[in-house]
Amino acid sequence: MLPVVAIIGRPNVGKSTLFNRILRRRAAIVDDRPGVTRDRNYAQAEWSGRRFYLVDTGGLVPHSRDRMEASIARQVEAAVVESDLLLVAVDAKEGLTDIDRQVARLVQRSGKPAVLAVNKVDSARDEPDVYEFFQLGLGEPVPVSAASGRSSGDLLDAVLEKLPETGGEPEEAGGIRVALLGRPNVGKSSLVNAITGQERVIVDSEPGTTRDAVDTVFLWRDTRLVLIDTAGLRRKSRATDDLEFYTRLRTERTIERAQVAVLVLDGSQGLSHLDLTLAGMLEASDRAVVTAVNKWDLVADDNQAQFIGWLRREMPFLAHSEPVFTTAPEALGIPHLLQEIVSAWHQWRKRVEPELLTAAFEETVSKNQPPAPRGREVVLYSIRQSGIEPPAFEVLTNQPKLLPESYRRYLIGGLRERLGIKGSPIRVFYRKSQPPQDWQKRRYLAFGQRPRYRADRAGGA
Repeated sequence: MLPVVAIIGRPNVGKSTLFNRILRRRAAIVDDRPGVTRDRNYAQAEWSGRRFYLVDTGGLVPHSRDRMEASIARQVEAAVVESDLLLVAVDAKEGLTDIDRQVARLVQRSGKPAVLAVNKVDSARDEPDVYEFFQLGLGEPVPVSAASGRSSGDLLDAVLEKLPETGGEPEEAGGIRVALLGRPNVGKSSLVNAITGQERVIVDSEPGTTRDAVDTVFLWRDTRLVLIDTAGLRRKSRATDDLEFYTRLRTERTIERAQVAVLVLDGSQGLSHLDLTLAGMLEASDRAVVTAVNKWDLVADDNQAQFIGWLRREMPFLAHSEPVFTTAPEALGIPHLLQEIVSAWHQWRKRVEPELLTAAFEETVSKNQPPAPRGREVVLYSIRQSGIEPPAFEVLTNQPKLLPESYRRYLIGGLRERLGIKGSPIRVFYRKSQPPQDWQKRRYLAFGQRPRYRADRAGGA
């Protein structure tokens, strides 16, 4: 799980400019007016081969009675709770202020490691302005100019020196790591209780993050599973309640740790925007996914096939996820859910025999040849498996850039159907290649077709 670095400080000290400088792109709105950064910005950053989440926060004005400033203060408090390191930004031009001192006290109370960035040190002439910031008690100040990039490398070196290797997570226990994800009130807690209360032996409970999370390790049919629990997703805190940004960040970090994600839906309600957001995050995560349709006992029309069809139309990007219908209080559907979790994990790690893969590929392509845009034939020569977690394949072709997205989806669907891969995404990558020497003969044997001479003359393979 990647560690989190939060940039905090009073308004208009250049936090968003520093955020953009570290990311090497303009990801945050930069404006000289205080209070412009209200919505959270975060992204993955990398320096010297190490990756971490970087969070840009609004300007902190502690104890303010202004409604917007008070809201920002709560969000900064949440940043302090959620982060693994605090990057405290101050302004060399304006000098040390009372608000800087209040921010420093907040950091010291948190006990989190911190790096003090003295911004707007645009030249060596400005460096004497740095020394007064030693008074904050946050260690040696690092002079930097976010606008020009001066000394930004030194600042990042200082960050890496204090940044934990991982984001405070425990040593990963052996077993299938499973995360239950869903919007509030879909029954996640009841599902957890039903899963851990079923006919299994609880092996142990292992300490989780420094935030007091506990991962539950148990056996099910001789398979060891680790139910990931992050305290951040459950904790009731004035600073973190209803802050969608931090909920999303914690969810992403939970997905990073998981191997199988269970998307929990409320079967008695329609899909919400948050359901679709979570589904999109899972689709992009490369994790195995199982969909649990909970509270099925509250559905008047008990037609599972009809519901599955509707669900796949609404969330086509997760069509590979096998829906399981559950009623958590009665533990109905729990054995089926656990069975699908284990099955999805195996599919996620699946290696396909080369002969079987080639046969599935050739059958899929022969059934529907790629289109020939502008008379240029797109030829798919061969396929090989390039990885697992999830299964990844490399296809050699003469025109990778001309292959339309619709055909790429068709090929994935054909491979999934013929290889029997459910519950796991499939990734297919295309690489430009010259035709093999025996290609014309193999194409005739594999696809039962002679060369398309017109297309070949037009510039195809």
